[in-house]
Amino acid sequence: MKSYKFLLIGLLSIVATTSSARSAQSQQTPSLIAEAERTVPASRGGSAQPFKIASTILKETRRILVVLPASYSQSAPGRRYPVTVVVDGEYLIATVAAVSDELSRNGQIPESVIVGIENVGGADWLASNKKRVYDLTPPGLSVSGSSRNKGGDRFLDFIEQELLPAVDRQFRTAAPRAFVGVSSGGILATYVAATRSTYRAVVCLDAPVHLGENWLAKKLAARASEPIVPMRYASLEAKFGWPDESWKTLVAGAPSSWKLYREKFQLEGHETMQMLGAYLGLRQVFSDYSRFSAPEAPTTSILPYYSKVSTSLGAAVLPPKKLLENVVEDLLIEGRGAAAREAYNTLVFGYGTPTESAKLLARIAEVERRPPPTETVEGLLATPFPTPEEARAFIGDWVGDVWMGANEPRNDKSTLRISVVDGRVIGETIRRTPEGEERAQRLQYLKVTPQGLTWGNMNGMRPRGVNLFEGRLKDDTLTGTVRFGGIDFKRPDGSAPEPLHFSFKRVRK
Repeated sequence: MKSYKFLLIGLLSIVATTSSARSAQSQQTPSLIAEAERTVPASRGGSAQPFKIASTILKETRRILVVLPASYSQSAPGRRYPVTVVVDGEYLIATVAAVSDELSRNGQIPESVIVGIENVGGADWLASNKKRVYDLTPPGLSVSGSSRNKGGDRFLDFIEQELLPAVDRQFRTAAPRAFVGVSSGGILATYVAATRSTYRAVVCLDAPVHLGENWLAKKLAARASEPIVPMRYASLEAKFGWPDESWKTLVAGAPSSWKLYREKFQLEGHETMQMLGAYLGLRQVFSDYSRFSAPEAPTTSILPYYSKVSTSLGAAVLPPKKLLENVVEDLLIEGRGAAAREAYNTLVFGYGTPTESAKLLARIAEVERRPPPTETVEGLLATPFPTPEEARAFIGDWVGDVWMGANEPRNDKSTLRISVVDGRVIGETIRRTPEGEERAQRLQYLKVTPQGLTWGNMNGMRPRGVNLFEGRLKDDTLTGTVRFGGIDFKRPDGSAPEPLHFSFKRVRK
């Protein structure tokens, strides 16, 4: 329970800190001014809110597009969201918004407020592109024959000192920050990773990193040798990208706190790779956040895992909605009412009140009234295996099958193998596929009982209980039924699931 409280208290602490910081900055930085036009298209029928900001640093007014995440209007007023900064916002924000929506809905990256910065220059394409290259090129690098005195640093100062504080004041945003850029924007993204500490995650799309005799590559490699903060950097490439040797040098010199990813696309061009690149780039820089990276069991380890992810990102992030919903349900099945309530509170804080919340709260209250469970998943998984002497009567191979219902056909197609390796008892079950392939699974639970032998593994899907084969030994045959250990699983109608039956006969000692 303490872990869940720690997660929520940490989030509320960040709320208080960022609110104070915004108040102090409010008189020093420009504000976002909403345009009369309420929204502009931003992928999948969604929309972005257009704003203008008068920049003292740039000495010009910039148009900004903001896309809010799905839960923004439902979450608690105190919840704050990460920010994803997108340069070339007039066309790249639609791509980033689409893939961010897909990835966050599936619990693979955190929901974020996406902030797209449009280029300026008017209808004259040459003038507009010249201004774009100036803004997106760091000083010291020449792009397409340009001088080495460009405005990349000043543009980044505008983002960090004026734009982000204005976004934080107007929207519920905070760290961690991510940065996404393509082509010249990818050049600036790599420069961000090499020189700025504002961003924990950077996605570079098809940037010519080789320019200036690998100037950018050397910059990032130099920072890797003297890391200030952890960095997550992904380079997705089609036409341009990193020289192979430069990338090898970067990877070899990077500290363990850095996450680096590179992929070169086939059958993609400079203009077509952006959707795939943004999807894979964001997925990779937040790979540890993904619900597919979180531990599956025991349930009590999942939310503490996200406290570690938050530490790595330098700011609190809420676990994915889909995962939180599963955690609440699994904790209830495990008989942990107080922990389920803490997880439920985190779910409501981050994503709003779930449907049928009254029924869910009634279930939580009912489980809270029960005594603590005497059998837990953690306890079962921590049970010591028997010694070789204790398991002596069961050493060998046992062949049999598992079935449900008296009329189901039974075939000898499974093997239970108990053996001694390096003085320790181990067990595994082996199944032969229709193609003749043998698939082995190591046992996670093994105990000699007065009646015979009990063995099992974590269930491969939800509910996350331990499949316990409780066998009675008679005439060199183990027979019995299978139950879920560590949980109290019921069908939706409240009935217990039909038990599985098994029979294994010894074939080798």
